[in-house]
Amino acid sequence: MPDPTDPPPSTEPPSSAGDPRASRRRLLQGALAGAPVLMTLVSRPVLAQQCTTPSGFVSANASTAGRGVVCMGHSPQYWISVSAPPHHQWPPGLPPPRQFDSVFAHNSHCYPGQKLLDVLKLQGGAPDDVARLIVAALLNAAAGLTPVLSESAVKSIWSEYLGTGSFSPSSGAYWSHDDIIAYLLTTMSV
Repeated sequence: MPDPTDPPPSTEPPSSAGDPRASRRRLLQGALAGAPVLMTLVSRPVLAQQCTTPSGFVSANASTAGRGVVCMGHSPQYWISVSAPPHHQWPPGLPPPRQFDSVFAHNSHCYPGQKLLDVLKLQGGAPDDVARLIVAALLNAAAGLTPVLSESAVKSIWSEYLGTGSFSPSSGAYWSHDDIIAYLLTTMSV
């Protein structure tokens, strides 16, 4: 037996003027038609990637997407490959033979006597993998390739990580070893 609260089915096609489904279809069709234009407006260079400050990375703040903050930092492998004399590719003041502990003076107990290039070549787990990326991040910051990450910020990440085993990019947030690596990789092109 039919439910008396259900209206009887209509044999007439619904009018598009008052039909909310038709309005939604038109809205979606218009949005889909504009997608290629929108994608063109927010495109970025292929070898660069969007990046954010450490605190912005924590909050996943989407407001920086439209500002075009692009990091073009290099990986440790890149810095190793351009380390041969005369070191023109390396930022001034940070040549490959410079001692790690002269740059990160407060942490000289970790890699005493090792050069920046030596630390870039480390293959171990923690803290070596973070140290490799920290040196690359420092070189990137000094070369102006990471506008969201300064040399002092890189040194702070290393110092706090080495001292506590984590890094706090903002109040109440603590990054583990893996989180630090994930963030630093967002500042580097592959």
